[in-house]
Amino acid sequence: MSLSYALLGLLTYGPMTGYQLKKVFDESISHVWAASLSQIYRELSALEKKGYLSSNIEKQSDRPNKKIYSLTETGKAAFIGWLGHFPEKMLTPNRDEFMLRIFFGSRLDHKQVINELKRFIVQMDQYLSLLENIEDEFDVCSSKFSVESEAKEVLFWQLTIKRGHMTIKTLIKWAESCIEDINNFYTKQEEKKGD
Repeated sequence: MSLSYALLGLLTYGPMTGYQLKKVFDESISHVWAASLSQIYRELSALEKKGYLSSNIEKQSDRPNKKIYSLTETGKAAFIGWLGHFPEKMLTPNRDEFMLRIFFGSRLDHKQVINELKRFIVQMDQYLSLLENIEDEFDVCSSKFSVESEAKEVLFWQLTIKRGHMTIKTLIKWAESCIEDINNFYTKQEEKKGD
């Protein structure tokens, strides 16, 4: 359901094709909501059937024709209505296979758990780089949309990146601390054996 509203929100900036929406999606909000091109086209079709979008075909002589989507007044009202009603529960449902495995980590060789925690840190570092790339695109995105108040838009977009940065940095510290705790535990176990 949120994908629909994400698309409506992006179309508040101006008409776009499905392909353009996917590109803007990847450059702006993919860190909070991921979507494939096929999902986007499926949602656009459903939104158009609801009357939230209209479309027109732009003929091109050298390429396939483009279908350009525009937000209708009904769609804009639906988006604004959704936007103003924040969810009761702010935490997202928690289904984390990695953490479930950590919970049962005592059943594995501790070196394997340490290696997985190190792999986790590498992936989190990669995600930080992705967030930085998205943040670099914010100015480009805002100018593409010719947004009335670009600075205000970028401020609110950056708030989502800020949360991502802070969360990922905390997770990295957590993983580093876990590695230290595991090493300390097994060092003490070896020392006890030696006594």
